[in-house]
Amino acid sequence: MRLTRRSLSRREREIIDGFITDICREMGLPGKDADLRTCAWEAFLSVYRDAPGSFSGDGLRGWRRAYSILWQELKKEKQKMYFWRQGHLSLDQPVSEEVQQPLVELLRAPHGDFQNGVCLYDYLWRMDPDESRMAFQLMRGDSLEGIQAFYHWSPAYAFLLRNRLRDAMEAYLAI
Repeated sequence: MRLTRRSLSRREREIIDGFITDICREMGLPGKDADLRTCAWEAFLSVYRDAPGSFSGDGLRGWRRAYSILWQELKKEKQKMYFWRQGHLSLDQPVSEEVQQPLVELLRAPHGDFQNGVCLYDYLWRMDPDESRMAFQLMRGDSLEGIQAFYHWSPAYAFLLRNRLRDAMEAYLAI
């Protein structure tokens, strides 16, 4: 006898979707990212298809197993996102096509020109407070992820600040 797979009800889909959202929130991942949600649904369904009965009744065995597998899969995706972001947001990249100098070289050296340092600090203090905080933390050697965690910024907001800071630094260089 062949068992047929039934479709998930709307209520079941909402519960599973909430479950995925909660795990993403716990991991500090953007809950609305389509790729992450697809990965999470695939992981959940792989567990659900193996033992759909373990998700109902008094036993929570299926939910525990799904949680564990979802966590592992989302952790892998988070790592991929991190490496992608580092490749695209690295300070070792050239400033632009025309200027091949790495972005990191534009940061103030520990024993640089005093007058230029004063001008840079003045410029940074006049920026948006969050952009200014990010700039000073980066100059102290903190990572983007560390700054984001310290200030409790979402990844999207930290990414936006980093882009605005980059634009502001390019404007500073044009002065």
